[in-house]
Amino acid sequence: MQVFEVEFAPALRSPIRIADAIRVATQPTPHIPLGDPETPGKGLRVPLTSRLAASLDRGAALMARAKAYRDPKTGQIVLGIEQAEDKQTDRALVLLSVRNDSLGGFSVSLPNHVGLLAQGQRDDMRQLLLIWPDGAGITVEDSMHDQRHEIRRSGDDFTRVVLE
Repeated sequence: MQVFEVEFAPALRSPIRIADAIRVATQPTPHIPLGDPETPGKGLRVPLTSRLAASLDRGAALMARAKAYRDPKTGQIVLGIEQAEDKQTDRALVLLSVRNDSLGGFSVSLPNHVGLLAQGQRDDMRQLLLIWPDGAGITVEDSMHDQRHEIRRSGDDFTRVVLE
């Protein structure tokens, strides 16, 4: 499954940034940090399997493909190397970060076919780890600016539309 990191900042001129990989933290063990893992209830670390960790480019520690699994022993989500038959899937693993640059709040609405694996909060940033099918969209509401945006995935592209 292809992997993307998307950052959305509703109050900025160019509000969406996309990377075709997710940065991996290597300490204490290889993981994807969501929110603030050091503060209870604000974040967590999504671990990588040893095979996936060994396949990463050590210089940049970027993950370009992965598959989410539920560990049968702990029930925790882990990221690993995808099976060969899954390479043609229309779903992507997306780390979505929504920055709230105002004093108001924001919310993210996910349709049923977009899967939420994990989420975390750090200061003014909410992070969600999603399984996002091609063609699906999510809604981000910025209450301070009274705006709603739809972010839609189409292949490797993410587009934003301001909703009335």
